[in-house]
Amino acid sequence: MGIIDVDNVTKAYGEEGMLAQVLHGVSFSIAEGEFVSIMGPSGSGKSTLLHILGLLDRPTSGTYFFGGENTALLSDEALASARNEKIGFVFQAFHLLARTSVLENVILPLYYSSVPKKDYVSKAKIALEHVDLSHRQGHLPHQLSGGEKQRVAIARALVNDPKVLFADEPTGNLDSKTGKTVMDTLDTLHKQGKTIIVITHETSTASYANRIISIGDGLIVSDQQSIKKHEHYAK
Repeated sequence: MGIIDVDNVTKAYGEEGMLAQVLHGVSFSIAEGEFVSIMGPSGSGKSTLLHILGLLDRPTSGTYFFGGENTALLSDEALASARNEKIGFVFQAFHLLARTSVLENVILPLYYSSVPKKDYVSKAKIALEHVDLSHRQGHLPHQLSGGEKQRVAIARALVNDPKVLFADEPTGNLDSKTGKTVMDTLDTLHKQGKTIIVITHETSTASYANRIISIGDGLIVSDQQSIKKHEHYAK
């Protein structure tokens, strides 16, 4: 059993008679320590799948085991707890608090965790070291480049030492050179043992992963090992 096991998962929105089926029976497993890209065009169902994998939503049918636990048996409170303690999210928009220092932005998730308050600063500093931004910890977001903002967002996602790091279109707001820096950061974290799942429509971003799951019209189109790793990225 992997850290993520999805079996015949469907998702529909709306009421009976007016249902819009988004996922049509998706199945795959992801092992701990993998770097996987879930790739597909807009409307393919990849964002809906991300919401289910990230415990932000529940499937309509099928089973989803996260870390060996059947998520259907977890209460909303238990899902929220697992989401905060075991999952890190990085989004296309950086979602940093504008008037708050880099260090305080990274500390933010710890306020909702079981981590003792005395450890907040040390854990945040370690997370910033992982993304090579220790020298920016006192800066405000407007003093950072786009790539630095995204790396702060990665540090914030790492601060609780999650089991899985999800990155949703992490290079979507960045130029190719800056995007490469961000993806290099994720690649380094993977080499350190992190399980990383990137949701993207960009071949250059997907090619960093060791495995690419392609989705189209709510179905898995292909699931294969990535051979030409990040050769598409601008040098």
